[in-house]
Amino acid sequence: MLRKDDVPRYSTFDAPAKGEAPHPQDEASTVSWFSFAWVVPFLRLGNTRQLAPDDMWALQDVNRVGRLAAEFKVVYDRKNKGILTSFFVIYWAKFSLLGVLQLFTVVCDLYGPGYVLQQVIAAVEAPTVDTTYVLQLIASLYASQFVNAFVKSHMNYMNDVIGIQFSSSLRSMLFEKALRLNASSKKKKTAGDIANLFSTDVINVMAFALSIHQIWIVPCQIAFVLYLLYNIVGWSIFVGLGLVALLLVVNAILAVMLGQEEEHLFKLKDDRMKVVNEVFGSIQIIKFNAWEEKFLAKIRQLRDAELGSIGRFFRIVIALISFMNCTPVLVTVTVFATFTLWMQEALTVTIVFSTLALFKSLQDALVNLPIVIMSMVQSLVSAKRINDVLHMDEVDPDNVWTPEHPIAATYAKDEVVVAIDDGTFGWDKETPLFRNINLKVKKGELVVVHGAVGQGKSSLCSILLGEMHKAGGSVFVGGRVAYFAQQSWIQNTTIRENILFGKPYRSRLVPQGTRRVRAHEARISLARACYSDADIFLLDSPLSAVDAIVASEIFSKCFLGLLSQKTVLLVTHNPEIIESKAVHRTFLVQDGQLIESTLDSPRTLQEVPVTPLQARTPYWEEDAVVEYPPATTQYDQLVTPSLRSPYHFKLEEMLFTPAAEGGKATSFEETGRLIAEEERAEGRVSKEVVVNYVRALGGCSAVIVIFVLTLSMQVAKLGSDLWLTHWANVADAQDSHAFAETSNINMGIYAGLALGSCLLVAAQTFAILGYGLGASQRMFDAMLKSLLAAPMRFFDTNPIGRILNRLGDDVSACDLGIPFTLGPILYESSSALFTITTAIVLTQAFGLLVLPLLYVYFRLGAFFLEPLREVNRIQKTTRSPLISLVSEGIDGSTTIRAFGAKQLRRFYRLNTQKIETFCEARVANTAINAWFSMRMQALSSTIVVILLVALVALHDSLNPGLVGLLITYGLNIPNNLMYLVNMWSQLE
Repeated sequence: MLRKDDVPRYSTFDAPAKGEAPHPQDEASTVSWFSFAWVVPFLRLGNTRQLAPDDMWALQDVNRVGRLAAEFKVVYDRKNKGILTSFFVIYWAKFSLLGVLQLFTVVCDLYGPGYVLQQVIAAVEAPTVDTTYVLQLIASLYASQFVNAFVKSHMNYMNDVIGIQFSSSLRSMLFEKALRLNASSKKKKTAGDIANLFSTDVINVMAFALSIHQIWIVPCQIAFVLYLLYNIVGWSIFVGLGLVALLLVVNAILAVMLGQEEEHLFKLKDDRMKVVNEVFGSIQIIKFNAWEEKFLAKIRQLRDAELGSIGRFFRIVIALISFMNCTPVLVTVTVFATFTLWMQEALTVTIVFSTLALFKSLQDALVNLPIVIMSMVQSLVSAKRINDVLHMDEVDPDNVWTPEHPIAATYAKDEVVVAIDDGTFGWDKETPLFRNINLKVKKGELVVVHGAVGQGKSSLCSILLGEMHKAGGSVFVGGRVAYFAQQSWIQNTTIRENILFGKPYRSRLVPQGTRRVRAHEARISLARACYSDADIFLLDSPLSAVDAIVASEIFSKCFLGLLSQKTVLLVTHNPEIIESKAVHRTFLVQDGQLIESTLDSPRTLQEVPVTPLQARTPYWEEDAVVEYPPATTQYDQLVTPSLRSPYHFKLEEMLFTPAAEGGKATSFEETGRLIAEEERAEGRVSKEVVVNYVRALGGCSAVIVIFVLTLSMQVAKLGSDLWLTHWANVADAQDSHAFAETSNINMGIYAGLALGSCLLVAAQTFAILGYGLGASQRMFDAMLKSLLAAPMRFFDTNPIGRILNRLGDDVSACDLGIPFTLGPILYESSSALFTITTAIVLTQAFGLLVLPLLYVYFRLGAFFLEPLREVNRIQKTTRSPLISLVSEGIDGSTTIRAFGAKQLRRFYRLNTQKIETFCEARVANTAINAWFSMRMQALSSTIVVILLVALVALHDSLNPGLVGLLITYGLNIPNNLMYLVNMWSQLE
């Protein structure tokens, strides 16, 4: 006998757990745990070769989905079914600790600009510099930043792990709920809708839940900054505070408008994805009728509406960004004008740069505030959408009595296995379809149900499955059920797996070399029902998809042979079968009633063509060790009749196929599977991808416009800073009268340069978002045309979940993700370049000491980005099977439920397994980000210390204004460098 681990796995069965090796974090020493050194072996592996899903660490027990979902569901059911409420009940202890840690990091962040900067500038301005005191200040700043790096890294890691646990619980609950939805609920929420909940809404709810502390942390940060500013510029800060309040009202209004438009955008995306799901779920019919152009136009129409909403969304974002960038400038100008013109106070270098540094902190807080507000709005919208699904009506398990019911003994006496007594049923509570109907089927009978189209034959099967609303009467089904749905439901896997449907393989019944071909879906579904070896077979029009000869063969060899000892309820229009003497009874469905006719002939043939299944055979155990057959490698069975298309099409030109980045095509001959594994690119994002995106943006002209705007923005910003430095230096040498005479001119020049920089930021954002939206539309059109032009072979080897992932999440990334990432990257990279260059030039020889650290920075970034890139790709490829399972599960939920509770539990386990595979990559991503963040912040702090020591050494050759400017720039370097790498990894 083959051992379980010696044979190929089929996705029908649960994959074996990873090795028993413990998670490296569990075995890490104290130093390794604090420094995240336990991540280094994984990073080295990622820099040695391409990472694979099996290289991800197995989840720790605390992160196992089954345990997490069970705990969350208990709290969710007890706490009035509130998602966020349940989250805080479960994680309140960890979340309280995170709140304390976040407050500590805010204090550390404000220590440099709020205290050290002011003290160092004051010391440098003094006639005699107290070098010891200044070095002590620098050392204390370095220590605080170093501790801050450790705390932030562990805080973010803990936060992200909680997010993974929370999202896993939500996805598990959503899937289980989706498989239990009744017919009326499934009309309201399609597979595409719930796939959107999985991919978008769960992330929105999780993001807000994890940033909930920002609701009070940001106001506290603003309060701290205002207190420090009051100590520097006195009551003039309250004038600025009034302006802040006014601008915050405008920001709040814009944030509300943004939330409303985003909700509208979600709805339009849902509408588009619903049609996309329907189109590619019925692609065979569309191609058979040559309807590609018609549905291309329909999807484009929905896409145009979505693009219109995205355009409005972008306009609001541009307005919001403009206000956010102008707010610090307007407040600074207002405060300085009040301080100099109204309060008649003179500006000094200490006052100017301490105020500027604190205003930078204030700007960060003010930028975060609308983000928190937007996140809250998004989360509430998404939480409502998820709650709506979780509150939807389910199939009532009491609709059908089973053999465990006390009444079962009454039916058993007469060998009745299917019964309806005085039943009234409908698809909703208001409109009954059947009234007071009765039906009794005995064990071993072949019963035929027939009637005109639309009379309710399929609905009768739904009654016996408990799918319809029961207004009165009772339904009894006394045995295991196998169900053949009128619309065949097939999973995107091999024929064998579809037929086995979780049962052990028996070579006597399943041909070894069979693969799925779409024209055979009805026969595959029938084979699945027969292989289940159930007691009762509900077959809804199984012969409608085959010709008369095949129908005769199936009827004689399957229904009268293989299933001769089973109870069969057959729905058919075939008059020969309806009138056959082999049928025990027939029922005519007409006007909501069942009209019975009885045939006295026994249900036998002169010669049984096939050995019948026994009336009862042992059912498979869920945890049984099963034998697996070797996989076949017949490529020619992949070929379908739909090999030609009226459209120009090449598989290698499919824009969404990662093979364009150099990935190798999956060999079916190696895997023995029909469904191709989703490919992953290797190494860096290829130049071809970048070039293609630049072309989609608009080519060189778009790049030149964006580059010029970015350069102009930084030049204007540097000019405003240098002018302010000049003003402060001059002010120190002027008397009060001369200062008052030049204040208006200096203030006007500074305000003009600063506001010009803000307007250029808005112009750059407008250009990036506009070009990005055009690029997204062009790529979407090209991808949609390629998909609709693809031959059926492509759809036989690519599950619909993969296609939904490309047209859903990946399109959203092109619509919003890339433009919103590209803008900050250009801003931060240009800002870091100008800042570091200015610092190196002004610190002369000492600045050269920064160059080795910058080299270490780039090497560290490369060491980090290589494995991060692969982990991100693994996240993408492990998410598609999850979305595919969701789509398949919802479409086939009736069939899954019909085959019994064990099938439901099996699909729950499959979903859990796929969520955990996805989460393994997410945990790895979180860990390597924490490792890199800690080292990057420590390295950036070292650069700042070198610059500060250089300023102390060169204070005689630098005026106080330049000292203040360099300290201000130096304190911004850690955030610039860290943010730049993070945004770059997101962009890739």
